[in-house]
Amino acid sequence: MKKRFMGSVMLYITLSLTSIIAIAIMTMFASYWITEQADIDAYAINIGGSLRMQTYQIGFYTNAGLTEETKQTVSLFEAKLDSPIFNKLRQSPDVITVLQDLSVFWYQKVKPNLVANNPQLTQLLATQVEKANQIVSLLQKNAEHRIVLLRTIQLVAVFITLILGVLIIYLMKLWVQIPMAQLTKAAHAIGKGDFTQRVQIKGDDELALLAATLNHTCDAIAAMYGQLEKRVIEQTQELKRNNKALMFLFTTVRTMLEKQEHKIDYQKLLDELADLINVDNIELCLMTAQGDNPYLQVQNHQLTSHLCTTKNCNKCHGDAVFINISEPQNTLYPLVYNDINYGVLVVTNDLTMSPHSWQNQLIQSVADQVALSLNLADQHNKERRIALLQERTVIARELHDSLAQALSYLKIQVTRLDFSQKRLQYEQQQPIIDELRLGLDSAYRQLRELLTTFRLKVLDEGLHPALNKTLELLTEQSEMQFYLHFAIQQVPLSPMEEIHLLQIAREACQNTVHHSQGKHVWIDIKQSENNKIVLTVSDDGIGITQSAKLNHYGMAIMQERSKQLNGELKIRDRLGGGTEVELTFMPQSTLSQTSVKANNNDAE
Repeated sequence: MKKRFMGSVMLYITLSLTSIIAIAIMTMFASYWITEQADIDAYAINIGGSLRMQTYQIGFYTNAGLTEETKQTVSLFEAKLDSPIFNKLRQSPDVITVLQDLSVFWYQKVKPNLVANNPQLTQLLATQVEKANQIVSLLQKNAEHRIVLLRTIQLVAVFITLILGVLIIYLMKLWVQIPMAQLTKAAHAIGKGDFTQRVQIKGDDELALLAATLNHTCDAIAAMYGQLEKRVIEQTQELKRNNKALMFLFTTVRTMLEKQEHKIDYQKLLDELADLINVDNIELCLMTAQGDNPYLQVQNHQLTSHLCTTKNCNKCHGDAVFINISEPQNTLYPLVYNDINYGVLVVTNDLTMSPHSWQNQLIQSVADQVALSLNLADQHNKERRIALLQERTVIARELHDSLAQALSYLKIQVTRLDFSQKRLQYEQQQPIIDELRLGLDSAYRQLRELLTTFRLKVLDEGLHPALNKTLELLTEQSEMQFYLHFAIQQVPLSPMEEIHLLQIAREACQNTVHHSQGKHVWIDIKQSENNKIVLTVSDDGIGITQSAKLNHYGMAIMQERSKQLNGELKIRDRLGGGTEVELTFMPQSTLSQTSVKANNNDAE
C-alpha cells in the first residue's frame, strides 16, 4: 500500500518554509550590504562639514594675524582633507572628483596666499567653502540614495512574502487542512464506535496513505470487535474474582489483628477460602513448636474425614510450600514465622495449580497471616508474663522496703517487752508499749499507702489524667494545696516510663504530706532544651535537712525507680524554704530518634 503513495506533505511544507526563509535571508543580506555601505556616510558628512568650518577659522586667524592658531588649524584641515575615510568612498566618483579638486585648490592656490591682509584670500576661501559644500551635498545625496534603496528592497520583500504566504496558505488548506479535517471527523466517529467510516482523500502523500490505512484499520477493528467483547467479559470476571480475593485477604488480616485475645474462627476462614478458590479439600493443622502431632485440626465442611488421619506431623515440617512424595495429590503450606513452625495448611486439588497462580498465592498469603497471628499471640502472652513478673517484683520490693521493715521493728519491740517482763522491769514496759503503738500505726499507714500504690495505674487517657487523679486523692487526705504544670503533651512516653513518673511523683507528694509541714506543693513536668524530661516536686515546708530520716524507705524507692529510667534523682533544699525533688531522664522515643540521626550523620 505504501508504494502507491510516494508524495510527501512534509515536502510541501519544507518547500514553503524554504521559500519564505530564502526571501527573508536575501532581504537581510541586501539590507546588511546597504547599511554596510552607509556605515561611514555620517562620519564622512561630519568630516566634510569640518572642512568647511575650518576654512572659516583659517581665514579668521590669518586676517587677525594669529600665526600659531593659523598653523594649528591648517594642520587639522590638511589631516582631515587626507582622512582615510575618503579612501573608502571610491565607489562614489563624484565625491572623489570634488575632493581631489578641493585638495589641488588648497595646496596650489589657498595655502600659498595665507598672508594677512591679502585681498585675494577672501575670494579664495569663499571658493574653497563652496567646494566643501559640494562634498557635503554629494555625501548627503549618496546616503539618501542608499536609504531609498533599502526601503525599496524591504517593500519588494514584503510584497513577495505576502503573495507567497497567500499561495502557501491556499495550498496548505488544499493539501493539509481539508484532509486533516476529514481524518479528524472520521477519527471522532470511530472513537464513538462507528467503524463504518470511510475517508476519501485524493493524492499520493502521507495523509492519503493515512486515510487508506484508517479505512483498512476500520475493517480490521470491525472484525475484531466481537472477539474483544468476549475478552472484556473474561477480564471483568477475572477482576471481580481478584477483587473478591483481595477483600477476603483484607478481612482475614483485619480479623487476625483484631482478635489477638479472642479465639479465631478457623472453620469460617477455611470455608470462605474453599469457596473462593473452588477447592473442596482444605485442612488446617496447628501444633506447638516442640510437638509432633497437632493440637487442633480444622477442615472445611465439604470434607467427610480428616486428610491427616495419622495425626503425625513429622512429615509436614518445611520452610516453604512443598508436596509430599507419598501423597503427591496434597500440597502443604507450612505456617512458619521467625523460624517457628506453627502447623501446616493442607490442600488437595484435583487439578495441579501453577506455583504462580493466584490460588496458590492466596493460599500462601492466608498461611502467612495465620502464622503471623499465632506469632503475635505468643508475643502477647510473653509480654503479659513479663509484665506479671515485673509487677510481682515491684510488690515484693515495696513490701520488703516498707512493711517488712516495720514488722521487723515491731518484732524487736516485742522481744524487748518480753525481756522486761521476765526481769520484772515494769517501769520500762510503758515506753515499749508506746513504741509498739507508734510502730503499728506506722505499719498500718504504710500498708494503706502500699494498697494505694498497687491500685495506682495510668488511665487510658495517659499520664496527665492519672496525675490529676492522684493529686485529687492527696488533696482529700490532707490540707495542702497541689499545683500541677504538665508541659510534655507532645512527647510520647512508654507505659513503663509513665508508671515510674507517676510513682515517683506520688511518692514525693506523699512525703510532703507527711513530713514537710508545708502548705503548698508544686509539681512541674517539662522537656529541657536537650530533649530530656524533667520532673520537679517542691514544697514550702521545713526542708529535707530536718525530715530526711523520717522517710528513708520512700527515698530509696524513688532512687531505684530513677535508675530504671536511666535518670538522675536529686533531693535538695528549696531556695526560699522547703524541699525540692528533681528527676531528669531521657525518654526512649527521643533516644531512638537521636540514634537514628547519629547513624544518618555517620552514613553521610
